[in-house]
Amino acid sequence: MDTPQKLAFVVQSNRLQGLMWQALLKSQKLAVILEPANGDLADCISQIATAGLTLPDVIVLDAEASALNPYEFCRWCRETFPHMQIFLTRCRQLHISDTERRWAKQQGATDFLNGFDRDTLMSSATENVKCILTGLDYPFLNEKALLTVLLNIRRQLNTTQAPQASTTSARQGRAQGLTVADSKGAGGNANQPDPLNDIDWVTSGLRALSNGLARKAANDTLTSPPPVVKSSALPKASDDAEEKLTDDNTVRRYRGVVY
Repeated sequence: MDTPQKLAFVVQSNRLQGLMWQALLKSQKLAVILEPANGDLADCISQIATAGLTLPDVIVLDAEASALNPYEFCRWCRETFPHMQIFLTRCRQLHISDTERRWAKQQGATDFLNGFDRDTLMSSATENVKCILTGLDYPFLNEKALLTVLLNIRRQLNTTQAPQASTTSARQGRAQGLTVADSKGAGGNANQPDPLNDIDWVTSGLRALSNGLARKAANDTLTSPPPVVKSSALPKASDDAEEKLTDDNTVRRYRGVVY
């Protein structure tokens, strides 16, 4: 008998982060709805419950969403809907301190996850998805589907970066009295993005698939929190990137959102 499909609400201030969460969770056969970060999430959940509609099994909530206090929302969910899993996220830090993670769990969150960063996307995405599936008691992780989505996201991020690099190259060339063609002749595409080394990237992802939960368990036993590190900013999602990260074949709708 097939496991009933789980429903996830994704609430992220950063549009690109939300689309990445949506694509990753949908790769594991979760139904995903993107909820606005500036709405009243508690009121939204209450209305769904009052109407007798299906409540989300998991909420991936940006702790920096301006419209709510994440810890207050976690306490409310723990009292009102104790079976709902709340995973807090933050995209501006590579690491969440152990102290903050423990505090979030005490307030009712299931866990506090790192946001996605360009340089650590494969490992962080793998560990985050495994953590959510474990909280939902999902039977297995579809590694092939996850890697396929991650590779697609990486290519889209590289695609959005390429026009920015070309613009920067042209601007620098004009400042130095050179044309773009002259710059290429002298430097050989020095300012263009390097080709992706997908083999190494997939290898690192496979290692994360094997070691992610073990590393997380070890981190939970640390007595001193790791230093806070600022992450490199991800680019704003373009219309093309959003279209490619969204499943064109989906036809299900809930609250006006396709999932």
